[in-house]
Amino acid sequence: MDVVLAIGMQRARTLAEIAQLKHRHFTPHSWTNGIGVLANLHVAAGVGGGPFFEFPYDPPGWTPERRDFMLADPVRVDSEGDLEIPARPGLGIELDEDAIDRWRIT
Repeated sequence: MDVVLAIGMQRARTLAEIAQLKHRHFTPHSWTNGIGVLANLHVAAGVGGGPFFEFPYDPPGWTPERRDFMLADPVRVDSEGDLEIPARPGLGIELDEDAIDRWRIT
């Protein structure tokens, strides 16, 4: 289940609540950019998600640099593979406007 590409944040929360009522894990995944990873991570953390969270890392084609190119600060992953939830408001991200401008189509 992907918050960004499938059902949105509110519907994902509802699905998580239903899963918990059935004593099941809510385990989202994200196979999109850093913004999508953090959106899914926030929902999982907010509802007490399951023990796993799938996110894109598949070098050489899908690297953290490729996933997070539009973020001023990349998604932080520690040596155990755990993701850090940013402490800033909203999704906790700041966009790298210069990186976005390089890909802008006018």
